[in-house]
Amino acid sequence: MPREQSQVKLLSLVDVLEPLSAEELAELATRCPDISLEKGQEFYQSQQHDGGLYLIKEGRVLVYKLTSSGEQLTLALLGAGTALTARRLEGLHARALEPSVVAFMQREDFKYFLRRNPEMGLRLMDLLAERLRLMDGRMSDVIHKEVPARLASLILQLLGEEGIVVGRDYVIPGPYTHEQLGTMIGAKRVAVARAFRRLREAGAVEVEHYCLRVTDLEALERIAHEER
Repeated sequence: MPREQSQVKLLSLVDVLEPLSAEELAELATRCPDISLEKGQEFYQSQQHDGGLYLIKEGRVLVYKLTSSGEQLTLALLGAGTALTARRLEGLHARALEPSVVAFMQREDFKYFLRRNPEMGLRLMDLLAERLRLMDGRMSDVIHKEVPARLASLILQLLGEEGIVVGRDYVIPGPYTHEQLGTMIGAKRVAVARAFRRLREAGAVEVEHYCLRVTDLEALERIAHEER
């Protein structure tokens, strides 16, 4: 597949760009060249990327905050096919978890395509609202649920975002470390390890090379709804 067609194909898979036509996607590809990232590479630059939109075309990226003690707090793990607003990253950090490709849409370019296709703005609004809903739910879980229930809820969320069917099971490719998952649910690594033991004993999940395999969806959902 020619490179131009490949770029358009990857852009067509980004959720907020679905309303754009093939011609508009081709124009967008010329306006927003690819940024190739190595594993571990930071890519947010506040002055250069102010007010625009990152389009994640390949790979996975991590959005995190550093606490006053230097600990990393994971706020979001985003895969290919979605967008990330630069304003969301003010005061935060963003780096590639694996070799990745992103494109950056300048604010003026975003306004240009938004005027041509207002549906794109509605898609972005829905995306941001959904992420806010998930964050609100995660905050509520920290208050009302023990660590196993919080972990089960997070696994269900990841399952909906990136899960694939393998045989009779659902698999979240990941990889996700206990530390990463712990910072997303407000728990220490040791507590996450204990929570995984509870989920395994319930027959709900298995962990294979940092990939999560959901072996009993109903059991996982029951644990996710447990409150203190």
